[in-house]
This record gives sequence, C-alpha cells and structure tokens, in this order.
Amino acid sequence: MNAPAPSDEGRLVHLGIGNFARAHTLAATAAAGGWSVVAFTGRSARMADLLNAQDGRYGLIVRGAEGDEVSLIDVIDEVHPAGDIDTLVALLADPFTAVVTLTITEKGYAAGSDPESSAPARIALGLKARREAGVEEPIALVSCDNLTGNGQVLREAVLAACDEPTRAWFDEHVDVISTMVDRITPSADDAAAEVVREQTGFVDAAPVVTEPFTEWVIEDRFRGRRPAWEKAGAQLTDDVEVYELRKLRLLNGAHSLMAYAGQVAGVERVDEAIAHREVRALVEKLWEEARQTLPLPTAELDAYTAALEERFRNPRLADQLIRIAADGSAKLPVRALPVIAELGGPEQSPGETAAVASWTSWVTQRARDGHEIADPQGEAIAAAAGREEDRERVVALLDLLGVASDDPLVDAVLAEEPRLPRG
Repeated sequence: MNAPAPSDEGRLVHLGIGNFARAHTLAATAAAGGWSVVAFTGRSARMADLLNAQDGRYGLIVRGAEGDEVSLIDVIDEVHPAGDIDTLVALLADPFTAVVTLTITEKGYAAGSDPESSAPARIALGLKARREAGVEEPIALVSCDNLTGNGQVLREAVLAACDEPTRAWFDEHVDVISTMVDRITPSADDAAAEVVREQTGFVDAAPVVTEPFTEWVIEDRFRGRRPAWEKAGAQLTDDVEVYELRKLRLLNGAHSLMAYAGQVAGVERVDEAIAHREVRALVEKLWEEARQTLPLPTAELDAYTAALEERFRNPRLADQLIRIAADGSAKLPVRALPVIAELGGPEQSPGETAAVASWTSWVTQRARDGHEIADPQGEAIAAAAGREEDRERVVALLDLLGVASDDPLVDAVLAEEPRLPRG
C-alpha cells in the first residue's frame, strides 16, 4: 500500500468506488482535507484499472441548468479490486485506518457471510485482524447507502459474519454510523471526458457527472478520528432517521414512480417525466401522501419538494429513467410499501399504489419484450411477468415484494394498471 503523507490525520477506506461515491462521499473527504483514501471496487474491477492509471484523480462535472463546472478530485491514493481481500484486511488492521465508508447498494448488505462475495464479511475479517493486532483506537464504519437505518443494517450484517471473539470486542472498538446521503449522479455521457479536458486540460478516462445539489446528514457518534466533513457542508446530528425518511419517501419515492410510470408513458429521462402532465400529477399525489408520514414542519417540506422539482427539471443532467429503475424489488418495499401501510392501505394512498402498479406494468412489458430486468430477483420477476392471467401475474410479482396474495394492494394494482398514462 502507498505510504500516507506525513500531514495526513488518518486513513479512510472506501468500499464500492462507483460514480455516487466519487461525486459525494469522496468529494466531501477531499474538501475536508488531510486524509489518505484507499478505495475498493464493487462488482467490477475495471474502475481500479482506470483510476490507478491516472493516479486516482478524476474530474467532477457539476452540471447545472446553465452550464458545467469542473473540479479535479485528488484524494484517492490507490484503488483495489473488491477481491483483493488480503489488502483490505491489512488496511483495517492498521491503526492509522480510522474510518471505513461504504456505497455497496441495498443488496450489498444481504450478500451473506462469504468474503468472496460479501463486503460486510470482508469487513468482519478486517476487524478480526484489527482485534488480533491489539489495536485499541476505535474505527468507524459509515454507511452511505440509500436505506433506512443504514448504520444498523451494516452493524447487523458485519456482526453476523464476525467470529465470537470479534463480536465480544466489537462494541468497545467499533462505531457504526448512520447517514443520509443525497446527490443525483447519472451515468457520464460520451462528451464528459471532453468537458473535463476543455476546462482543466486533464485527460480523464473516468469522469463523474453530478448535480449542484448535495446533502449529507451524519450521525454524530464518532469516538475516534474522522474527516472534517462539515467543511464540505455535511450536517452532524443526533438523529438521522427523520432525514432518511424524508429523502426515501419524497426523493427516492418520486424517483421510483417516475422511473416506471415515465417509461410506461414513453419518456426516457427524469426531466421529461416531471414535465409529463399525468406523470407529474402522480408524483404530486405521492408527495402529498408521503408528507403525511413525516414529522417535519410544513414550510420545510414545501421547500424540500420545491427543490426536488427544480432538480428533476434540470434538462442538462439527462438522468436516464432506466438507471433509476434498477433493483425495484429491493427499493419499493422501503420506499412505497411503508407509506401505504402507515396511511391505512391502498385506498388512502393512490399515489404510492400507482408507483407499485407502474413497476408491475413496466417489468411486465419489459419481460414480454425480451429485455433484461436489472434486479437481484430479475429471473423471478421475468417468470412472474410472463403469466398470462393478470391476477396471477400481479400476485406473483407482488409476492416478490413481500405482499400477500390476499392483500388489498393486489386489487388496487390491478385496477391502477390500466389507468396509467401510456406512451
């Protein structure tokens, strides 16, 4: 591993070096200054090759409605493939490593106990090595993924993979931190590298495109060292949950609805979906319902949804709905179904019901057209969507979301599917 700079306060290890991490978590760490960063890839090792070839630097393109602003992010010392388990274990056993951040997506936390395929299991091996090395300084595990109680989810996943001595050692030496993260980060288009070169002169094989807006709310319970993320605008708080729910139910919920309803209506991008009269009406209905479940002042919620609409309408971000549509079977149970339950059922939550019906309609059409469905349950979804009788099809699809066959949501979805706007 590279030697840290003499001025560095500590080392941060990041798991899952995708576009979002580079636009959000690592950009904030660069702004904090004074930290060495070693990153590991997710499912594909390609990003390690790209970033190492350019010494970890990359261009961050902030794409506003009026133009682009480019900055060069130079915070990563080195990037390793996810499968380089020995290096990760050695890093976590090193007392200079004080923070581990993760962007491994929702399904990464349910990957099991095999270190070859599970990031939490790899962390468990690293913590075992840290314990055996006699390191006393606490290490913080910081989840930066879009799921409620992400810190608790991470804690449970790591502990499940730990041996008994490491479980006993864990609470005295490991802080597990929940966060709420928000920054829309679409896939970089073909012109992104040229934008970086024109503005900075840097030849970039791995540029990142993002929006001007960024938000990071972090649970303030670190016992050890951490980057001064507040320099990048992060908010440290005792209670992250309400901010998580606000984002999950207003931003992520609207994203899911637009991803499916928008494509069913024949549009391809977020800005096109929010501009579509009928899709926007469904979004507004979903927001009206979700707001009833959030213990926040009306003025704050008004400001938040107004900001969301402005972000969605940014035509230059060109955020593709097909990207957002991935992993629907993992997202809808945390974005839509809890609101339906809290409001008393589908009759009281037609907007959220429309989100679910949009998903069943979209996956059905996609499967019947022979297209792949990017989802951890993709094969099961395709099989369910292939059923000829509508009730059997919807029952089978909703079963993959954990909805019982006699749940009122089945009839509500069957009734809503034909009412959706069609392209």
